Formats: sequence, C-alpha cells, structure tokens
Amino acid sequence: MKLTFKPPHVRNTLITNEQGHVLYSTSTSFSFDTRVTVVKKHVPNEFNIGKVESSEILAEIEWHTFSSSVIKYNGMNLVTSQFIPTKGILGRRRVFRGPDGLLYKWKIGPRECILMHDGVEVARHHPLNLGFRKAGHEAYLEVFSPVEHMVDLVVLTFIYVEKLRRGSQESPGTDRMHAPIEPAN
Repeated sequence: MKLTFKPPHVRNTLITNEQGHVLYSTSTSFSFDTRVTVVKKHVPNEFNIGKVESSEILAEIEWHTFSSSVIKYNGMNLVTSQFIPTKGILGRRRVFRGPDGLLYKWKIGPRECILMHDGVEVARHHPLNLGFRKAGHEAYLEVFSPVEHMVDLVVLTFIYVEKLRRGSQESPGTDRMHAPIEPAN
C-alpha cells in the first residue's frame, strides 16, 4: 500500500492512496501554547477522486515542548513516553505495541523513518524527491502487507515520529507555511 503525502509536511497534509482517493488528512492549530494536530480518516467517494463520502476524527496529537506529548486515540489519552517510548543509545528508535500484541519499532534516520517487526521492514517512508539524480516523486509511506490490518496506527505513529525527525531539521513554524487542506465533500 502506498500512501502519498501532499504536501509532505505531516502536520498539515492530505494522505491519498495510489488511486488518488483521500484516506486521511491532518491539520494543526497554530498556538503559542500547545499545538494540536487532528488526524481525520476519510471514506473516499468511489466515483469522484479527491472527494470524500464521510470523515471522522481518528486521533489528536497534543504536542508538548517540556513534557511528553499526548495522543488521543481509541478513547484513550496515550502519553507518548509510555505509548511509544524512546529506545537506543541516541534515542533514534521508538517502540510501540500493536493491536495484535506485537512490538513494532520505528527507526528514525536522517532522511526517512522505517517501521520494523522482528528485524523485518514492514513500512518505509520515502521522502519527497525533486528528481535531480533520479526520477522524482511525492513523499509517501509504503505499508507492507504484514501491517495493513493496522494501517491507522501505522499512519498515526508515523506522523508522530516523522514530526520528531523533522523537528530537529526545520526551523520553528515551518509547517505553518503549509496550511491544512480539507478534502472536498
């Protein structure tokens, strides 16, 4: 499964499948205090690409600077330091337990994030490529069949770890320049 992010800034984006149907969207409120990213799940209109039949809030991420962020998901308030804690010497790994009871590990690299289970890659982020050295493409998340049953959680945790990865590379407020885009009804 290939999920494309347009634009590639995960806190304000539309996430589409290979057919161009909007499956998820994110929007982040601007605030000097706590920013909140709302992640919506959409049911695409089969006959009208880009349009949606219905939408529901999948999750909300409260981004905290001096304490653990909180992910509101499935009726629970998940403190990130417990739900998806840092692992490894440099803290470049985040581990979470899936609904199947298995442990999954996001490896946070300098340009991409890779989701692993038992040493096997189960999802991979491909950053935006403008096409200078090889064929260009939009930023996308490739989700392999072993985790397609929990794609909502893969997308949600990816948004979190990708923001952490980008946060160390971008100046504050970069994703504010990319206003949220709501899918057409």
